[in-house]
Amino acid sequence: MWLGEQISERGIGNGISLIIFAGIVVGFPNAVATTLVRTSQTGSSSLHPLVALAAIMVAVVAAIVFVERAQRRIPIQYARAGRRAARLRRRRRPTCRCGSTPAASSR
Repeated sequence: MWLGEQISERGIGNGISLIIFAGIVVGFPNAVATTLVRTSQTGSSSLHPLVALAAIMVAVVAAIVFVERAQRRIPIQYARAGRRAARLRRRRRPTCRCGSTPAASSR
């Protein structure tokens, strides 16, 4: 916890998330090697389960990126100033499907 707070305070990023991510990245090569060794020990030369797992992983990442980059247009009405205050000007504000405004929103 302390190290994560120090990373966050220094402005490097979200400290706890970076520590968790680093732990996953460090364990990944060992997990792949163990999977390949177990596959070869069982005598199964078929790599279909591994290819299917890799395809599922890519599909999940693609779905996450798609939802993160998606926008939902929400109509916003602004009242005009002046004599014609009764008229409304319509505009749409881009938001993510999760309901928040995108970080790179131009308006």
